[in-house]
Amino acid sequence: MRSPLGALLNSTTSSGGPPVPYSSRGRASLPWLTRRGRETELQAMGSVGTLFAIVNRTAKAMGGVEWKLWRKAASGRPEDRVEVTSHAALDLWDKPNPFYTQGVFVEAGAQHKLLTGEQWWVVARDERVNIPLELWPVRPDRMEPVPDVDRFISGYMYTGPSGEKVALRVEDVLFNRTPHPWDPYRGIGPVQSLLTDLDATRYSAEWNRNFFLNSAEPGGIIEVPNRLGDTEFDELRERWNEQHKGVANAHRVAILEHGKWIDRKFTQRDMQFAELRSVSREVIREAFGFPKPMLGTSEDVNRANAEAAEAMFARWLILPEARSIRDTLNSQLLPLFGATAKGLEFDYVNPVPDDEELQAKTLTSKTQAARDLIEAGAYGPAALAAVGLPEVAFGQPDADPDRELLIRLVTAAPAALASTILPLLGIEVPPPPAPAAPEPEPAPAARNSLSVFALARARAPHRPELRAQDQAEEDDGLDAARVALDDALTQLLDDWQDISADQRDELIDQVQQAVEDDDTEALSALTVSSEAAAAALTAAMVAMWGTAAGQVVAEGAEQGATVEEPEAPEEELGTVAAVVAGLLAAGLAAAAGREALRLLAPGAVAAEVAEQVRAFLVALSDRPLRDALGGALHRALNQARLAVCALAVAAVPGVGLVAAERLDANRCEPCGEIDGTVFAGLADAQAAYGTGGYHSCLGRERCRGTVVLRWDGAQ
Repeated sequence: MRSPLGALLNSTTSSGGPPVPYSSRGRASLPWLTRRGRETELQAMGSVGTLFAIVNRTAKAMGGVEWKLWRKAASGRPEDRVEVTSHAALDLWDKPNPFYTQGVFVEAGAQHKLLTGEQWWVVARDERVNIPLELWPVRPDRMEPVPDVDRFISGYMYTGPSGEKVALRVEDVLFNRTPHPWDPYRGIGPVQSLLTDLDATRYSAEWNRNFFLNSAEPGGIIEVPNRLGDTEFDELRERWNEQHKGVANAHRVAILEHGKWIDRKFTQRDMQFAELRSVSREVIREAFGFPKPMLGTSEDVNRANAEAAEAMFARWLILPEARSIRDTLNSQLLPLFGATAKGLEFDYVNPVPDDEELQAKTLTSKTQAARDLIEAGAYGPAALAAVGLPEVAFGQPDADPDRELLIRLVTAAPAALASTILPLLGIEVPPPPAPAAPEPEPAPAARNSLSVFALARARAPHRPELRAQDQAEEDDGLDAARVALDDALTQLLDDWQDISADQRDELIDQVQQAVEDDDTEALSALTVSSEAAAAALTAAMVAMWGTAAGQVVAEGAEQGATVEEPEAPEEELGTVAAVVAGLLAAGLAAAAGREALRLLAPGAVAAEVAEQVRAFLVALSDRPLRDALGGALHRALNQARLAVCALAVAAVPGVGLVAAERLDANRCEPCGEIDGTVFAGLADAQAAYGTGGYHSCLGRERCRGTVVLRWDGAQ
């Protein structure tokens, strides 16, 4: 007899055995868990329509689940995993055997589990390499575990169609089941709880069938006064069947010789078979937890509860079965591949349909949280990451976060501030409500101190590591440059309204003439003059040059450095202005041509097409215009500053040139990297900022980076 200590040591050092016995030496099978019982459960699918529909749809949905093989991440988070696209286990799962695709293989196993609560796969392997080569589904009624008192299970026994016995090792069988409450070796399915109801459903269907085969009558008794001989009995039966059996003979009058008919009839209403079948359907559906709309029932079903039923079907029927298969693959199949499968895991693609309404609400709440963080001063990408939103462009060419941010900020600002800022955004100022007392007009100084750039810089997302540097550079002259640029752009946009109106008139006349002449090709050759635009932009750039150069010279004077103010290169600035104006005019003409072509249809009225094109041009966003004009003005500003820098470097010993990106409301990564860089010489500064903003800025013409002078040589 083993000592308690020996038993304890044996239980902790031996493998594959339970600490308590799970079976007796002579285990007896329960009558309802026998092979014959499971065969009956499998056959039930083909005998009751409701059961067939439930099992078939669920199994097919299981067969349609997408599977992938992953390499686990060190963090343990699913989103950090790496997909594995080539592995023997993946090849086996994609094609379990030459006769089964993955979908059919999973569907067959799902049928077995739904009907019996058990799913059995047998592994075929080449013993020379000892890795699985094929997987085969086998019927649960043919599989029998071989219990072992010490090791729980010592193997399995498969009974073939001819009664032959095949012994299988534990490693040759993959077993997935719904645990049975009192038999740890087997599974249990809904059908086991439905056998009586399934029989009632099947018998009611058969009774209805026999109702029509037997003269549409439930039957009765023919009573005769004397005992009939065999010949007389056979003659009576044959005559009765000949005259009254079958649907064609229903309701014929019966003539009896020496006999009396005793009616034993029960009508279908008496038997209530319609109600019985309806109740049976509900009982079957409830046992599986199957949503009613998924059976094709249209009564009491609308789109809302149909979509809810689809989600419930996937969440409560498909998802648990997918998890069960995943566990079987990861705990039983992958270990058979040895070290090559270490760190790998199978996983399914979530079969639950997306809840669009919930996603919309979640996105709205996350967006609101991100906006609150950004408006409170948080750095944009960091705020998005904090609320779980993907990174989006800040300061990119196709993004316009500063404009939208300013609109939100200004709409909540006092009316006087809004009336100043909104025109700078190209937005019509709504009429303010009648105030209790008239508000005084804001002084020009207040307007300049709250420029677009100042407001955006104060509230828009910035890299936090640059804030301290920004605050330390308040004396670098950029505030004055910012105000000058704002004023110049505002004035130029006001002047441009008349220019744009004249250009639209030119284009509308050409569009109308092309439509009247039925000359479609003419729409590709629309032109518009840009001389007035070039002249206005040249004047604004020359003025910007003079203002910017004067500001830098004044900065030097305040530091005790004397530098002459250079003259503006009007011809060079005029050339740039002509190119910018020409490109803007060409873009407007191209937009008009595209819209006219879209509207052109047989029988189109030229005047109507022309007016629709006009409305389209008026409604175009002013963002490209603002970017182009702002970029041109900033080019003049930077060239003026660099011209003064050239004179300062030659005249003032120790002067330093530093890249400054404080004029940008939103800084892209390249601008953030160049910000604060001390240039080795004038050539480097001109190479970086000689054409306007920083040459590597992702915002291109929207960049407002510049160069500042350190007159005292401080780096």
